[in-house]
Amino acid sequence: MKILITLLFTCLLISCGDKTSQSPQLDKQELLHSELLSIIPYPQTVKFHSGNLQLKDVKVDAAEGINTSLLALNNLLQTLEVIQSNSASSQIILSITDLPELGSEGYRIDIQNQIVLKANTDTGLFYAVQTLSQLLPSQTQGSYTLPKVSIIDSPTFSWRGNMLDVARSFLPVEYIKAHIDRMARFKLNRLHLHLTDDQGWRIEIEGYPKLTEVGGASAVEGGRNGFYSQAEIRELVSYAQARHVTLVPEVDLPGHTQAAIAAYNKLACDDVTNLSPYSGVKVGFSKLCLTKPDITYPFVKDILSQIVSLFPSEYIHIGGDEIKDPLYPQFIARATRIVEDLGRTAIAWEEGSVADNKTDVLLQLWNDKYDIQPALDRGHQIILSPCTYSYFDHGNFAGQPNTYDWCRKEGVPLARAYQLNPQKYKQVKGVESAMWSELVHTDSTADNRLWPRLLVTAELGWSQEKNRNYQQFLTRLDLLRPLLDSLNIEYYKEPELNW
Repeated sequence: MKILITLLFTCLLISCGDKTSQSPQLDKQELLHSELLSIIPYPQTVKFHSGNLQLKDVKVDAAEGINTSLLALNNLLQTLEVIQSNSASSQIILSITDLPELGSEGYRIDIQNQIVLKANTDTGLFYAVQTLSQLLPSQTQGSYTLPKVSIIDSPTFSWRGNMLDVARSFLPVEYIKAHIDRMARFKLNRLHLHLTDDQGWRIEIEGYPKLTEVGGASAVEGGRNGFYSQAEIRELVSYAQARHVTLVPEVDLPGHTQAAIAAYNKLACDDVTNLSPYSGVKVGFSKLCLTKPDITYPFVKDILSQIVSLFPSEYIHIGGDEIKDPLYPQFIARATRIVEDLGRTAIAWEEGSVADNKTDVLLQLWNDKYDIQPALDRGHQIILSPCTYSYFDHGNFAGQPNTYDWCRKEGVPLARAYQLNPQKYKQVKGVESAMWSELVHTDSTADNRLWPRLLVTAELGWSQEKNRNYQQFLTRLDLLRPLLDSLNIEYYKEPELNW
């Protein structure tokens, strides 16, 4: 049973926790009366009842049309070798309801003599199953003990994301699938793929074969090259949809384009002499030629048209950072309108706020020091990715080898990541952590940089501010380590937990 009511264990964790955390510590009186479920992200409301439910075999009663949640439940029961039988004494009921307070992603769980999962949508029931999976062990047992409890839960933000840079160093399809599975287990729902940059072009575009012939063959020094065919993209999109994860594509424009220029030299201005593939780590030196609109804009429209045809995401990311050009604002405004004409809405990094964009264009804030207020005053919403809290290519600890520290010299330790308070910002669409791949060249390195810090992103994006407490988070995280192991994650072994 995964109820954390052990005073000694919690006190030990508090004594070794990060003293810089802004999360309040529980006093002894609170600890004596605390009951805590080992769930990440933590639910909105939890009410305990007396007693436990013993689960050995089960009958499943599911509403019609809830394909993904029922499949997730069946997979969970099969993994734990729980026998399904119509004569079982225990029952799991998946029910579609009409509770406005749950919204489109919320759910309710009632565990008494039966297990009842309710939600307004299949998505909500899917997340209910993920919560149920965390109440159960990750390894098979003869029978299972569940607390009798009622949970009412819904997310704080609709955008709970992670960005993977596959442009500098490529990540294969199987890793992306595993990552989607892992994200879904913790209710993360946006996977932002940074598909193009100076070092590589990672997506097949019909009519422009050299983008992948040249740009797909290059990578940062020591990194992996490669690209996704359009068939592979469709496969990944479908795989993600079945797990309620939206793939958000980014084609970085008009800067960070050396891979495209190396493939098609005409995209550069006539005085540019650097027309070769690039494998360095410095960026911000290349750009499409904005004084050749008859070449640049047809290329941009062709690329974005195919991106839209491949990705059903409501939002398409056009990049737009780290470039100095007098025509830059004009380009961003025109590019966002191309996206709009294609029936979608654009995202740009916060520098794109200098353009004359419509207010539905999302801005992604990575520079903590950037003055985003003028854009907020115009009505824009933001995705929060401030680098001093959310850039997981930075070290798990200060000085970790093969990590960056340009944004924060001390790196971004787990405690620091948890200190981000989205509620201090205005007009927030959601939160998204990022992993740039200049120094991330293997799957195991990606795991080390992402986990367990990505669980912070999950909690910040879902849980209410009043339910966030770093010391309790550590307690829950420690008990969920077997789940991370079952997902084959090569996570960073967090010293605060004596991992």
